[in-house]
Amino acid sequence: MIDRDPTQADTVRFAIESDIFNGQLAPGDALEEGRLATRFGVSRTPVREAITQLAQAGLITKRAHRRAVVAELDPSTLLELFEALSELEGAAAYLSTVRMSPNEKSELMSVHEQAAANLRKQGDPNDYADLGFAFHQLIVRGCHNKVLIDTTELLALRVLPYRRFQVVAPGRLQRNQSDHDAIISAIFAGDAAAARDQIQRHTLEQGDALMRFIALNKTSHADFYPASLTKEHSL
Repeated sequence: MIDRDPTQADTVRFAIESDIFNGQLAPGDALEEGRLATRFGVSRTPVREAITQLAQAGLITKRAHRRAVVAELDPSTLLELFEALSELEGAAAYLSTVRMSPNEKSELMSVHEQAAANLRKQGDPNDYADLGFAFHQLIVRGCHNKVLIDTTELLALRVLPYRRFQVVAPGRLQRNQSDHDAIISAIFAGDAAAARDQIQRHTLEQGDALMRFIALNKTSHADFYPASLTKEHSL
C-alpha cells in the first residue's frame, strides 16, 4: 500500500472526504458525477469508483437511479466504531507482542521509521496517513489469528477515511507519531499488556480528535460563509 501511487479514484475520494470533514459539503448535498469529472479532469469511471468507496465507508448515501448525497455524520455511531476498533486492535496488539516473527517486527519498525522521516521532511500528510494505516495493519496481522485479523481489518477499512482525516488535522501528526513510538516500544519490550493499553488509548483518542475536528470546522464554516454559498457546493 505504501508504495502505490494514488489512482484517479483516490484523488477524487480524498478531495470529497476533505470537503465533507471541513464542512464544505453538508449532509444532503448532492454529488454530481459530471461536475466531479470536470473538476478533476477525469472520466466518470474513477468518479463512480470513488463514490462507491465513499458509500462503503458511510460518508455518502447512494440509492439506485438516484444521485449520491452526503450522509449525516452521526457522532454516536462514529464513536462506537472507534470504541469497537480500539478493543479489537488492543487484542491483536497483545497477541502480536508474543507472536510476531523477527521479520514482521523488522517490517513494522521500517514503516514506523518511514513515517518519522515523512514528519521530519514535512512530507505529504496523505503519505503519512498511508504509513499509519500500514503500521496498524502490520500489528493486527502479527497476531496470527485469522478470525481476529478479518474482523479487525473489516472494521478498520470502514473507519479508514475518518482515521486519515483526524491524523492530518492540525497538531495531530506529531501526537500520532508519539503514540506509535509508545506502541512499538511496548511490542519490542515484550510487554503485551502495555502494547494493548497503548493502542486502545491511541485509537479512542483518534475518535475523540475526529469529533472535535469536525465540530470546530463545521462551526467555523457556518460562521464565516453565507448560507447561500454553502448550498452551491453541489458537485
